[in-house]
Amino acid sequence: MLGRGDVMIMPEEGQFVYHYIVGDVKSGSLKDMLTNHYDYSSRLLRQLKREGSITLNGRDCWLTDPVRKGDQVVIAFPEERFDIEAVKGPLDIVYEDDEVLVVNKDANCVTHPTKSHQLDTLANHVAWYWEERGTPGKIRFVNRLDRDTTGLVVIAKNKYVHHYIQSRMKTNAVKKTYIAFVNNVPKEKEGCIRVPIGRPSEDSLERIVMEDGKESITHFRILESYGKAAMVELVLETGRTHQIRVHLKYIGCPIIGDSLYNHDGNPSYGMARQALHAAKLNLTLPKSGELELFAGLTEDLVALRETLRKE
Repeated sequence: MLGRGDVMIMPEEGQFVYHYIVGDVKSGSLKDMLTNHYDYSSRLLRQLKREGSITLNGRDCWLTDPVRKGDQVVIAFPEERFDIEAVKGPLDIVYEDDEVLVVNKDANCVTHPTKSHQLDTLANHVAWYWEERGTPGKIRFVNRLDRDTTGLVVIAKNKYVHHYIQSRMKTNAVKKTYIAFVNNVPKEKEGCIRVPIGRPSEDSLERIVMEDGKESITHFRILESYGKAAMVELVLETGRTHQIRVHLKYIGCPIIGDSLYNHDGNPSYGMARQALHAAKLNLTLPKSGELELFAGLTEDLVALRETLRKE
């Protein structure tokens, strides 16, 4: 198989370059090795041949060329420029390496530009941060959070890393753990909510549980119980829009402060947004391997927890 290889950024050329050394192999082409062992897509490899470069032992090559033990493979990504305006803004960085930037997103922050938010999004702030440090590339979000959901957001630094992580999300190899504060207490200490979610109409923002919706699975566990509220840990097995918010409403425990899914006169305890936080991520990167990342509760959620403990 291929060795894991190294990744280095070459800011002066605006490129990401991956170096690999072929290990023990029986037989196979360069394309077979890159797709089977490193999850390069065929589409990306074709793009790299057109716009970047792939060399075998320092020479241009065909993807059908055979590889042998000790061969050196170098993949240079094409130069990319920002496709979004860079604007200085707050950025709480949790982790960064050659392949990803992971931030703890604040509340009232839109992830990427929309009609009503053009220059004050997380993407704008990331673009400014990368521009200041000479990091090339487009802003590629691996995961996204609602405007008022706080917590971990992963941004890939190149197209390969973006595909690499997202392909693992489809096989549940990426574990996403959330913390929510809810009105009422779930009937069971832990369990699994497995009901389909869909959109009642094409122009509807709200999602609902519906028979012909998409399969949606959320695992939950009560961390603290406060009598008429609870702090709950949630692990997503699927990633539907508003999945946690819809599922918690379905079991009679809507998220505190959720203006879209909590309409039954439940107390908000002063929360101006849904009390939902992406607290933990387990994922694997091509270079760094397995990572476990954490983001502590925001100040408003810490204050909410203290209020609930006194109830």
